[in-house]
Amino acid sequence: MSSQISEADQELLLLKLDIFKIRGKDKQGHKILRIIGKFFPARLLIVEVVKKYLEEHIFPRLGKRRFSVLYVHTGVQRSDNFPGISGLRWIYKAIPINVRDNLQAVYFLHPGLQAHLFLATFGRFLFSGGVGVGVVGCTGN
Repeated sequence: MSSQISEADQELLLLKLDIFKIRGKDKQGHKILRIIGKFFPARLLIVEVVKKYLEEHIFPRLGKRRFSVLYVHTGVQRSDNFPGISGLRWIYKAIPINVRDNLQAVYFLHPGLQAHLFLATFGRFLFSGGVGVGVVGCTGN
């Protein structure tokens, strides 16, 4: 992730694109933090701005409740809007411990073939604390 626009404009972009949204519940009744990958402007953002946005707008709303993450990979292009596996891991590590302790599962919807194989093989090592990792569907990209 790298910056080509001001930090203030990056914050406005994150607000406008609605990339991170707490919406609905999973089968266990946990809140779902939905991340829409195709809206994530990875080439325009710096990690500090994303972290600040999450700390101000998302993490307080999760509070002390259990939750799951759904990362929707449909429509993601590596050159434009994919933060990469390391970027997704960085987002996970940016979650404060008190919030991360409530993370129950991470689901990847429609990853490309390479990401699918990687996550199916190494996903459980990316996330600590017994967080379940699920991979649903495959786009073949």
